[in-house]
This record gives sequence, C-alpha cells and structure tokens, in this order.
Amino acid sequence: MGPGVDPGEGVVDLGDLTGRGATDPARLVDLVRQEGAGAARVQAVHAVEDAATAWAAARAGLRREGVLRGVPGPSGVRDLAVVARVAGDPDPDVDALPAIVPLFPVSLVSAGVVLRDGAGRVLLLRTSYKVPWEVPGGVLEDGEGLRAGAAREAREELGLDLSPGRLLVLDRRGGDDRQPERLLALLDGGVHDEDLPARCRFLDGEVLEAVWCDRAEVRARTGPGLATRVEAALDRLASGDPSTALLADGAPEA
Repeated sequence: MGPGVDPGEGVVDLGDLTGRGATDPARLVDLVRQEGAGAARVQAVHAVEDAATAWAAARAGLRREGVLRGVPGPSGVRDLAVVARVAGDPDPDVDALPAIVPLFPVSLVSAGVVLRDGAGRVLLLRTSYKVPWEVPGGVLEDGEGLRAGAAREAREELGLDLSPGRLLVLDRRGGDDRQPERLLALLDGGVHDEDLPARCRFLDGEVLEAVWCDRAEVRARTGPGLATRVEAALDRLASGDPSTALLADGAPEA
C-alpha cells in the first residue's frame, strides 16, 4: 500500500493504480476481481487528484478509506488515496453505491436564526473561540432538520427554547483545502422583547455576550459572509417577499 507497509496474510496489495483508470478502466475492474478473488482484503492507492482511477476503483468495489499525505516517490511528494475492499462488502456488480458515494462532494449544513427586537435590530453573539460575532446557530447533527438544528443550537447557546420559522436565506459556500463546501441557512427567529439578551443563559462558556445590533453594527462585528446573509434575511422580512434568498458565495444566484 505504501513504502514499508506489510500487507499481511490474506491481503492482496495492488500497489499504486494512478493513471490506470483513465487508460483502461474496464481492465482495472477486472484486475481487482481476479487478484482479489477469495482474499480477506484487497487494497491499493492512487493519487488523490486522479478522478478517473477513483471512479474505476469504486466501480470495482474499492472504497476510499483515507489519505496518505506527503508520500515521497520518484515523481516527488504526493498525497495518495487509500482504497480497499474487504470480504463481506457488497458485490459491486449488484450494489456499487457504498464505494461510489464517498466520491460525491460532501457539504456541511449549518442553520442559524435571525432574532429581532421591535426596532429591527438583530441579536449577535460574542463567542470565546473566534473574533467575528455570530448569530445563534451551528452545524446540523446527523439526520437533523434545519428547524430542529437551529432550535437545538439556540437552546445550547442561549438557554432558551425557540421555534424557528421559515427559511430566509440559503448560501452555498465553495470548499477548499481547509474545509468542505458549506450550505449556510438562516431562519426567521421572530421578534422579541428588548430584554431577551438579559434572559439568555450561557451555560458552557462558548458564548460570552448577546447584544442587539443594527445593520451597521452587524457589518462591523461579523465576517463579510454572515453580514451579507443577515442583510439578505432582513431585506426579505422588510419587503414581505415569501421566497428564500438563494446565494452562492454571498452573491445572488444567477
């Protein structure tokens, strides 16, 4: 599987498959079937950026298990994807999805709530772990819906039971080497009394302060992405437009 790695008994190591998916994907599938017949585990590696081989390997039932970073070789240092199939995995001729699904893009989904007072100001939170202020919200847990996730985050961060309303904004943010693509949602948190910040209970030390902020203060205290989403949400509420504002990297979708 890599330099100095002992595949062990019952393991078939096909080595580095880089480039083989593009030249002859059908032959690569046949190779995995033939060499791996009866083995407890069939494993291989390929360059992370080699999409053709990734798809051919998945079609042969080899699932991506991780990445070996900074592996030295004749052509320089590379990142190698580790792929494998073990005894008991579904027959890829019958069900190849378990191996193919990990190749699909992964998006994190987060849901926040826009809480307003009678003057139209928005509740922002000062946290202990980052400089820009935030609205209540966070990343959804497995199987959680937008409203349920936003309500849970508000309960955890503010100590309050809220019932988020309609979806105001959905912003797709492209991924990079630091983080995956994200879908960032803002829901209507309703209009509240001015004393709401005083009723918040910060239970875990994550949130330090909650403050009502007008639009200018939102722009000054938050990052540019959140400021854009909050302004889009307020515009929807002010205009009475019942639709959701759809953004891509902070700009309206074409």
